Amino acid sequence: MNKKIKKIGVLSGGFSSEREVSLRSGNNVSKALQELGYDVIRIDPRQDQIPSDIDFAFIALHGRGGEDGSIQGVLEWLKIPYSGSGICASALACNKVLTKKVLIYHNLPTAPFIELNNVEDLDLVTKFPQIIKPTLEGSSIGVAIIEDKKQLLTEYKQLSKDYTQIFVEQYITGRELTVSILGDEIFPILELVPKKRFYDYEAKYTKGLTDFILPAHLTEKIEKNIRDIALEAYRVIGCRGAVRVDMILTNDGTPYILELNTIPGMTDTSDLPAQAKSAGISFPELVQRIIDATFQIY
Repeated sequence: MNKKIKKIGVLSGGFSSEREVSLRSGNNVSKALQELGYDVIRIDPRQDQIPSDIDFAFIALHGRGGEDGSIQGVLEWLKIPYSGSGICASALACNKVLTKKVLIYHNLPTAPFIELNNVEDLDLVTKFPQIIKPTLEGSSIGVAIIEDKKQLLTEYKQLSKDYTQIFVEQYITGRELTVSILGDEIFPILELVPKKRFYDYEAKYTKGLTDFILPAHLTEKIEKNIRDIALEAYRVIGCRGAVRVDMILTNDGTPYILELNTIPGMTDTSDLPAQAKSAGISFPELVQRIIDATFQIY
């Protein structure tokens, strides 16, 4: 227990399409904090104001409004310390296209992509398969594998009903890996083997639809390369606290960064808690370490 804080507000729920997942994360975090001896108050920004008397905010919000720098800005204004990355890194990592541009600038591997600002931009897509994604979304919501021009047009029109920023990136086949980082510590690398074609929303949050290989079976050389790339991405985006770096490892051993998640899930099926457990860290201890990482900054 951190002696600097007594009352912690756990922020979960919110307005995004990941609301239900966020509430599940918030439930788990709240239970752990109570076990650790903290006075805990649940806060749902969709309906609650943030009280000024909390000593710390543990952010378990996923997606827009919670992971994009918005709530971080509110907490900065209120002068309340909070878990995770700051305003700039949160906003940057939440925007998948901007993240890719920064990664490319720093010579970090990520799949080639094309921004789709209008229907005419679809003509720029000449190679298939591609993956279409909303630029500002998480948990694989709205993501689809595109096999041809006809499907691209159909999926683009459907996504355009809900999103103004959309892009496609080259579909790279390989092993799905995730690297969880907390400060300078890298937890055992996890390989995800979905029983569907790719690791979509259903596969992420439904028990039994994905097999976990933890730690992933990697050669020493490949593992070191993946860890180095993940940590460099964490640093160039400006992250702090717990972050998950998702990657694809091709058959020839080349890793590609898919995205960075600055507020990893804390549900029963989430990657970060599983990786921490593999490293001998219990869920309450993980929560405490996330808090402690914050106070290395403030």
